Amino acid sequence: MMSEQQEKSVRGTVIIRVVACLLILAVSFGGFRFLKNRKKVPAQAEQVERPLKVEAVSAVFVEVPVVIEAHGELRSIRRVDIAAEVAGSVVEVHPRLQTGEVIPEGELLFAIDDRDYRSEYESNKVRLGILSRDRELTQKDLQRIQTLFEKNKVGTRAGVEKAEQAANNAADRLAQVRQAMTRAAINLERCRVTAPFSCRITSKNIEKGQYVSPGKIVLGLADDSVLELEVPVDSRDALEWLQFAVAENGGKATEAWFSKLQPVQCKVNWTEDPKNQAVAILDRVSLFDEKTRTVKVVLRIEGKQFEDRLEVLPLVAGMFCRAEIPGRSLQQVVELPRWAVSFKNTVYVIREGRLQTVPVKVARVQANKAYISEGLAEGDMVITTRLANPLERSLVQISNQSHVE
Repeated sequence: MMSEQQEKSVRGTVIIRVVACLLILAVSFGGFRFLKNRKKVPAQAEQVERPLKVEAVSAVFVEVPVVIEAHGELRSIRRVDIAAEVAGSVVEVHPRLQTGEVIPEGELLFAIDDRDYRSEYESNKVRLGILSRDRELTQKDLQRIQTLFEKNKVGTRAGVEKAEQAANNAADRLAQVRQAMTRAAINLERCRVTAPFSCRITSKNIEKGQYVSPGKIVLGLADDSVLELEVPVDSRDALEWLQFAVAENGGKATEAWFSKLQPVQCKVNWTEDPKNQAVAILDRVSLFDEKTRTVKVVLRIEGKQFEDRLEVLPLVAGMFCRAEIPGRSLQQVVELPRWAVSFKNTVYVIREGRLQTVPVKVARVQANKAYISEGLAEGDMVITTRLANPLERSLVQISNQSHVE
């Protein structure tokens, strides 16, 4: 057993340890309170909402003329294939009879040897004189025999009829020779082929000395005095915006086709050089394409408008061109940049200084402009800055305000 002296020694050690622990705790607590009292309370940061800087326009209702854009290839108003109408050897051709050359109206294109046809014409001309005299004599003989029989009772009915038959035979031979002479004269004319209009040579398959036969196409001609541009227009655009004339008989249609188009002036330019342009007149509807559901309209360009121009290369057949066709006007619409309207047909407006998404109705899009017919009120501030998923009711600040005129 532990003696009393050992117990006292152990108890004293425990007490010393407890006191030491309490002193350590007291010193630690005091140090914590000292350090806490020396710590300064941090300043409270003020929360400030940063506005989005945007550009905006004030919504103004305006009337906007619709312009329909379409594309097509220019073509000459007339393209004619020239074929030989008589057989023979080519004895003469125009000195500039080459592809691309322009031959004035009435000038000789080519000539075919006409000696056989002229000989036939001359022989028929001689025969015509002889048969004309025969016809005259048989007619006189018929009159004489008919008079003797009817007035003097001389001769017989059979004699009168025989004289009449002879006169008819002479008349028939005379008519046949006249027809042969006419055909020979026509063949003589066909031996010389002249330009039916001021034409451009598009193809050539004839040379001097060549033998040609009837029906063989030897030349291709094009009339560039008037050019045509046929362009497809979406059937909905045609219905809503093309300007059709009112029928003359009180507005009642007499045939199942489009009414005549108003002859409005259109602008046409070459897609490869927009500066190369001309004025065209809207002419007619040429076709409704059931496959593409488009209406094809034809514009006419007068070639004489290029006479006083300095450009070496005006609009010519074969060019792919862009046409701007004026249509009816949009009434009471707001004009906005195309990018200000989302693909969901919504716009961002500023109300009470904050962003708000508004659904709208887009009446038409043209030339990077969107025209709004419903959803906006006069004076609404519409954001035109491109924004990517902005928060609704975000604070906004207008950096560049303008008005739609």
